[in-house]
Amino acid sequence: MNHTIASLMLALLLAVASPAMAGAATDKLPAKGTISLGQGSKAQADLKFAEIKRKRLSNLIAATAMIEPDARKIAHVTPRIRARVLKLIAEPGQEVKPGDPLAVLSSIELGQAKAEYLKSRVLEQIAGQHLAREERLFKDKIASAKDVLEARANHEIALAQYKSTREALRLLISPKELAGLAWPENGPPLSDFTLTAPIAGTVTKRNLTIGAFVSGDESVMTIIDLRNVWVLVNVFEHDLSTLQIGEPAEITVGAYPDERFNGVVSYIGDTVERSTRTVQARIDVPNPERRLKPGMFANAQITTTARASREVLTAPASAVYEINGQKSVFVEVSAASFAVRPVTLGSAGHSDVEIVSGVREGERVVSEGGLALKAMFVNREMR
Repeated sequence: MNHTIASLMLALLLAVASPAMAGAATDKLPAKGTISLGQGSKAQADLKFAEIKRKRLSNLIAATAMIEPDARKIAHVTPRIRARVLKLIAEPGQEVKPGDPLAVLSSIELGQAKAEYLKSRVLEQIAGQHLAREERLFKDKIASAKDVLEARANHEIALAQYKSTREALRLLISPKELAGLAWPENGPPLSDFTLTAPIAGTVTKRNLTIGAFVSGDESVMTIIDLRNVWVLVNVFEHDLSTLQIGEPAEITVGAYPDERFNGVVSYIGDTVERSTRTVQARIDVPNPERRLKPGMFANAQITTTARASREVLTAPASAVYEINGQKSVFVEVSAASFAVRPVTLGSAGHSDVEIVSGVREGERVVSEGGLALKAMFVNREMR
């Protein structure tokens, strides 16, 4: 009798405890449902997986941007004196090197300045020779001291005139051209001169027509070196604490949607735009093939590490799908069965995202090929 009662009490305790124990053992996270694929099907073969891992997650700042030329690589070519256009040489879009001819112009003022320089140079040489002669004669007691003083004064006047005309001409022509300047015999007149490229780059603008007059301070050609460009981005004020100079960035443009251009943050502005609450930052981007053009709209993604000190659960961004208005992942249950698990996302990284809730460390989720699973699940829910 006592044995029978004891057996009944033990059975009753096990029955009460079993549900709690079972729940503790399974501890299942909520799921919307499961999707099963046929073993060996093409859909299953196309799937790729990633493991939910705990790691340090770099932050990602995404911003719209504009392609601009490197301001240090722009040259506005001016004639520096009023002149008439005689000949056009460089065409818009043409690549030039420093010293390459761009156009030939003619300036009466320049011709006069060259003539005055050449005349004063000759007069200074003659005055110098006369002074040397008078000094020799004075040494031989043939000439008087008065003659020497007069010759020295004339030389000083000629020398001052020569220096004055030389300085005036140095503002208009290059030192190389000044050193080789001479009276023309059969060559072009002194009034003709050639505009040359000051830097290597592409001729992007030409405001010249043959026969037209241009002023000395007028920009007649623009040359830009596009082998490196600036990408100007507007960073929101709340992202400034994570942004640092030297951090890598990835640039995309509509003209080349499948390509990525890499750059580095080189400048962060010091003022906040009051209306947008943004700060302008600059990204230096190599552009050896000149595919990025000034004026293009772009999207920039800057990878920051300032807040990468904490470890979080992460999954590839490609593993997260929008299903019925909720972020979800496909968790592998078996070789051909997957649980549709809602998740809560946190920070976004360069290629990973933080998973705040919905998955456990070590679980495997579908990282590629999940669109077929999503279509199957959505179609099933619509029935």
